[in-house]
Amino acid sequence: MAKLFSMFLLLVGIQAVLLLFAAQTPANTNIWSMVSNPTNWNSVPFILTIAGVAGTLSLVGIAVGSAFGFKTDFIIFAASVPGLLSMGVVFVNLYNVVRTDLIARLFTSCLTALSCPPVDFILAITVGTLAFFYAWTVVEWWRGKDF
Repeated sequence: MAKLFSMFLLLVGIQAVLLLFAAQTPANTNIWSMVSNPTNWNSVPFILTIAGVAGTLSLVGIAVGSAFGFKTDFIIFAASVPGLLSMGVVFVNLYNVVRTDLIARLFTSCLTALSCPPVDFILAITVGTLAFFYAWTVVEWWRGKDF
């Protein structure tokens, strides 16, 4: 849980920096809604979705586990994985903002082109690596390897 919590703090930090510098990003990503509005957690769509899906999968997991003798925690935690992965939309926002800025300031020859290979390479190495690490952390948490 420590790695996943660290990644949540990274996501909140990236979203806060994007909002502070007036970047054109949606202000109400799932993780930002959870952090910026703690008094209204019952109406946060992410929490409601996870609660509904987790309840359904828990019942299915318990039924399957008791019938066949399977370990059910993997099935129960599967409900929260899509929601956790969807919080990674912050990386898409960061990618879009940095890409626009790099093209406008450094790679002006790409202003009219649809693709700009140098910018895409730079962002794949930086933002892509962070996004991959986030997805890997969620999968590790799901498998029970996040200590």
